[in-house]
Amino acid sequence: MDDTSAAPPRSRPPRLTFTAVLGVLPASLLAWTWGVVSITLLLSGLGGLAALGAGVLLLVPWLLLMRVVVRLERRRVVAVHRMEVIVPQRRRSRRTGLGGWIHDAWLEISSGPYWRGVLHHHLSLLVAAVFAGLALVLAWTGWTATDIALRHGALELGSATLPRWGLGLIGGGSILLAILALVLGGLADRGLARGLISGNEEDLRSQVAELATRRQGAVDAAAQERLRIERDLHDGVQPRLVALAMTLGMARSAIRTDPDRATELVTEAHSEAKAVITDLRQLARGIHPAVLTDRGLDAALSALAARSVTPVDLEVQLHGPLDAEWEAVAYFVVSEALTNIAKHAGAQRARVSVTQDPSTLRVRIEDDGRGGAQVRRDGVSTGLAGLTDRVRATGGRLEVTSPASGGTVLLAEIPTTPPSTAASASDRPRALPAAVRVAGPAPVPAAVPAAVPAAASAHTPAQEDPR
Repeated sequence: MDDTSAAPPRSRPPRLTFTAVLGVLPASLLAWTWGVVSITLLLSGLGGLAALGAGVLLLVPWLLLMRVVVRLERRRVVAVHRMEVIVPQRRRSRRTGLGGWIHDAWLEISSGPYWRGVLHHHLSLLVAAVFAGLALVLAWTGWTATDIALRHGALELGSATLPRWGLGLIGGGSILLAILALVLGGLADRGLARGLISGNEEDLRSQVAELATRRQGAVDAAAQERLRIERDLHDGVQPRLVALAMTLGMARSAIRTDPDRATELVTEAHSEAKAVITDLRQLARGIHPAVLTDRGLDAALSALAARSVTPVDLEVQLHGPLDAEWEAVAYFVVSEALTNIAKHAGAQRARVSVTQDPSTLRVRIEDDGRGGAQVRRDGVSTGLAGLTDRVRATGGRLEVTSPASGGTVLLAEIPTTPPSTAASASDRPRALPAAVRVAGPAPVPAAVPAAVPAAASAHTPAQEDPR
């Protein structure tokens, strides 16, 4: 039986947990403290907008605080209800520094999932306050009825008499109803989480579309890399191996009739064999450089900058170790960009900046040469298209800004996974040096272009900006 044809097992819906039932009580306390403060800040800020916009001083901190609250609320839903939370992809700012942080915060605040999370947080507090209050009233009623039955016996209500067993039924029933109120509070909280914060079918479709895009990017990048290797082998190494075989054949034919000529040919073949080995080594370095594995991205980029024909100012700001995939993509983006600049831009200087924040690795390359770089998929000029596919496979994006007046800027944003919040302070990676700069041209061997993913060899005369 082919297992691949079997339907995947359906995931069971999350069940109500004991923690969710008990969590109604502390949530009600939070509703009467933090919930009141939050609503007061919001209403005061909205009301203060008419007073020369003074309410902004309250609304802005409230909006930023809600970013943290929404993330904590998602974690609470996962921990308490054991429910999967689908967080849809959101737009990221292309800017850096303080402006980038402000823009990134605005993009999150203006998104639908953010406001659904805010609404869920306050509704869950309200629901917890209602059901916990009802449970406390019922529990007090049950306790009082039981206390009267045990201490005073029957209770006289005007002309009617409520026997002790009746008080006992009221007490027991009220306690059961109080427990039921807590259970209903937990169910209501779970229902709100499923409806507002766990993600809907549209969010799931967005995730599937994003994964499909990444997969296609990986496939396209692999195809471009395979074509590059085939081209380098066919146009570079293969003809030299054929020439080497012909030289050895002539040496074998002349070894008896003309030993001096045979010796000369063997010496020539020996030199050519060493040159071919160097070319193969450079080709292997283009697939994945050894320095990247041995010493990391910082050292690998420094080596690229030192070998570049165009003087390069390099700045690397990393705050911890990177995944091998992120390092490889960043390396090849810089490598291809410097190759493009050397071949097509005619630039006097280039600048490479690599910065890392908790969620993104940004690679920026700019030069002062000719503009007009474009991402082409015409089968002739494919260097930037291959880089775009590489970055897209990681879920990131690559942008090219290359006006005809000159100067090209390439920006690649590679999303990274934030470190686990459960990690202790001792587990945090130690900070690397704040910045590393390498500047100045260096003599470059003729085979250096093969040391990088040289899809640039198929570029059109117009420069393709590495972004």
